[in-house]
Amino acid sequence: MLEAAAEMTATRSQERARRRFADALQSVLTLDEVGQVFIEHVDDLLEADALGLYRFGSDARPVDVLSPAQYGFLDLYEQYGRSDDPVLQFVLEQRRPIDSSRAICPDQWQRSGARTVLAEAGLAHSLEAPLIAAGTIIGTINFARAPQSRAFSSTDLVSARFVSEQLSLAIERALRFEATGRRLSTLESALDRIPQGIVVTGLDSKPIYANQAARRLLQLTERQGVTDVSRCLPAPLEEAIDQFRQGRRVHASSSRDTTGQRVAVKSWLLGERHGAVVSVVSRTSTAESSARVPVLAVLSPREQEIAQLVAEGLTAKQIGERAFISENTVKQHLKRIFAKTDVSSRAELVQLMWSAGT
Repeated sequence: MLEAAAEMTATRSQERARRRFADALQSVLTLDEVGQVFIEHVDDLLEADALGLYRFGSDARPVDVLSPAQYGFLDLYEQYGRSDDPVLQFVLEQRRPIDSSRAICPDQWQRSGARTVLAEAGLAHSLEAPLIAAGTIIGTINFARAPQSRAFSSTDLVSARFVSEQLSLAIERALRFEATGRRLSTLESALDRIPQGIVVTGLDSKPIYANQAARRLLQLTERQGVTDVSRCLPAPLEEAIDQFRQGRRVHASSSRDTTGQRVAVKSWLLGERHGAVVSVVSRTSTAESSARVPVLAVLSPREQEIAQLVAEGLTAKQIGERAFISENTVKQHLKRIFAKTDVSSRAELVQLMWSAGT
């Protein structure tokens, strides 16, 4: 009974250690944080005299090694042990944890390069498990014990599988997080090079993003951030959001600032799933606006020219003669203009253009 009670206590202790390990990994976002959890918590699950986490590159060679071991030992393993490590070879082929007492017969293990390197560091037993993300082996976790320590058991293999599975999930999340960060940085850099002001807000009008042109047009200083955009955006944005709540998906309007310049805003609803609004912001002076209707940022220069002629009341034939193109080409331009501005007729296009300029 004492043995049964001790075994039950050990089982419960192992379950608690697994929960702590899994919970710790749930809160991490980066690869460095994943490695830190491994180093700090894995001893509660699998005792070892030495351990390490290897992350592979595209050629299955290590690009990152995390281990409390001395680098002299790690260098020796890379020079002489990795190319002759039957435990690693088994893991890469079978994609599951294994230890040196099970991978091959004892004599072969004793003659291997990996065993020789381990012996130099006072170690004898080896256990390794794969790290797998998106179906690809992206690394391994490695454990070693001294000769006087017990060899790895089947229970240790179960623990190694649990650790490797949890680490694999956490690493995959971290890689996605880092990739998302890189894509976001690239997107922001691209938007900062657009001459039109771009502002993204939630349906509650709270700003999410503003590119450099928007911050300049709204006369924000370098020290002011995205949160300051909400105080500078004109009232038409509020009108747009009210219209979106009533089912519309595009809204254009404008207002004048204290200097007499007109701030025009055209807004699109990105969809209920995103819960966001993207707005193109532009400024024109009174003198500029009296000469011609405002430029719609979504149109090419040629399409803007055609739209200007439409606003002047010309027919397709007259526009073709003025622009030196065929009447059919004019109609094709108009189709593209209607699609880009989300209107269905010339009258709606003219109304949109003048609403953005009044």
